[in-house]
Amino acid sequence: MSQLDFYANSSDIIDVIDYMFELSPMKLFEAYSLKDQEIREFKSSKDILESSHIEDNHGGIFVRGWWEAVTSKPYIERFALNPTVGKFRESLEGVGTFQILQGRPHDLAANALNLSRFTHWNEKGAFQRANFSDTDIEEVNWAKYRSLSNKLLRQIRNQMCKAKLFKRPILKGAYLDLVNGGNLFGQPGVYSIGSVEIES
Repeated sequence: MSQLDFYANSSDIIDVIDYMFELSPMKLFEAYSLKDQEIREFKSSKDILESSHIEDNHGGIFVRGWWEAVTSKPYIERFALNPTVGKFRESLEGVGTFQILQGRPHDLAANALNLSRFTHWNEKGAFQRANFSDTDIEEVNWAKYRSLSNKLLRQIRNQMCKAKLFKRPILKGAYLDLVNGGNLFGQPGVYSIGSVEIES
């Protein structure tokens, strides 16, 4: 599994998504639909901002998608809910998909901002642990995936990063929130702008 943890507010995540659309043609959906509704596709970051997605996800962005040069096989899965809750929800699945989960304020840690996370399967991990057929895994253009993913990681680490906490990038919007009195949550505690662990 390829993974990058970083600190970001909603404006930072929007910047990340904009860059991903610029990198290569991409499809993007909410990770899970609302109950009893079909999953929503976002053709741009503007679609996210103009929808109720952030409000529906308690103030954060939670999306999955794929670059079209990497795979053509993701699919929407519908699963049943407990009848007391609703009838169904939908999720985007596929071995070639990526996921972006925005960190939210930690209720039990002075509302300190939690880590955001970009994740996707790599080829070795997919063959070892992913619950997909070899045919599905072999359909993915893993070389292209590595190339696009690495470009994104470099952009986050080198261009979008304003500071670091334990080597994890703090993006510009999250850093501004920090300067304005916010906190970051990171094991083993809560960190503010004066913390020696934060490297500019």
